[in-house]
Amino acid sequence: LPRKFKVAFAVPPLNDVVVLTNDLGFIAIAEGGRLLGYNVAVGGGLGMSHGNEATFPRLADVLAFVPRERLIDVARAVLTIHRDFGDRTNRKHARIKYVLEEKGAAWCRAEIEQRIGLKLEDPRPVRFDQQGDIFGWHAQQDGRQFLGLYIEAGRIKDTPEIRLKSALRQIMAEFKTEMRLTPSQNLVLANVETADVAGVNRILAAHGVPVENQGSVLRRASMACPAMPTCGLALAESERFLPTLMDRVEGLLREVGLAEEEIVIRMTGCPNGCARPYMAELGFVGKAPGKYQIYLGGNESSTRLNQLFRENVKEADIAGELRPLLARFAQERTGRERFGDWCHRVVLGGPGPAAN
Repeated sequence: LPRKFKVAFAVPPLNDVVVLTNDLGFIAIAEGGRLLGYNVAVGGGLGMSHGNEATFPRLADVLAFVPRERLIDVARAVLTIHRDFGDRTNRKHARIKYVLEEKGAAWCRAEIEQRIGLKLEDPRPVRFDQQGDIFGWHAQQDGRQFLGLYIEAGRIKDTPEIRLKSALRQIMAEFKTEMRLTPSQNLVLANVETADVAGVNRILAAHGVPVENQGSVLRRASMACPAMPTCGLALAESERFLPTLMDRVEGLLREVGLAEEEIVIRMTGCPNGCARPYMAELGFVGKAPGKYQIYLGGNESSTRLNQLFRENVKEADIAGELRPLLARFAQERTGRERFGDWCHRVVLGGPGPAAN
């Protein structure tokens, strides 16, 4: 292939993989508890470069409905389309999203049909309600339990207050628990026998790790890329700055009477989009040391790109940029309208909350 290729599966109404940001996405379509097939989406990707207008984030086009028995055929067709038409001369232009942008969704659908020898159906109706993880203990379908754990900024570590790394090491040693990383940088302890739940809770409590009330609603909806010093592409801080940023945003929300408001916040240290800042209700993208672009207007279900609001905002000036926005939002929102939808409608001049 000309470059990397990302594939994701989503089961509505939860868009936990943010399926439209992938090169190839399959959206499960079920009826009466039976899987019928998938809506296939092609051409998503978030990476871009500052100052290069030929690069941009893009949502995948939902092309067609695919019967479950033809999924592999369709996946192979999309892969070979990327192989045959992807740009092999320019790495920044090598993703399949640019093939779709230039040749169009109708062309891609026709190309898939020709390659698999089947006329595809139009996509089936589907709706996503939200993106994100669930936390705490929950029952699995097989009777065992799973635990969702919030990981601030995606970093598993020990601090004087919360010794998460040590707790997880002990849990693995005693219970051999299966651990799964989520697309939102959190952790799932899966396939836990019901008899072992108390033991897992005991270890977590001894290490200061909460099972209930894990972080504020705002923090649980946040995410950052590693950035400095881990990533050589980083232009600004992200993971190490996010907790400080969240303190400031929580303070602003308390000022305007919205202390328990959830806003999906994403931060990256460069424009490559690893923490999906272009899908956030409020996104921060590193532009230079201590300076960020601010993006507004994504939605709760992560089905709408946001838009650039401010350039080169210094760390110390972020609160000053957000305070009047949040104050207006508190006064002008319609009902339970979310911050991203309000920004899309009022600040950015969009047509109102988009259908998910």
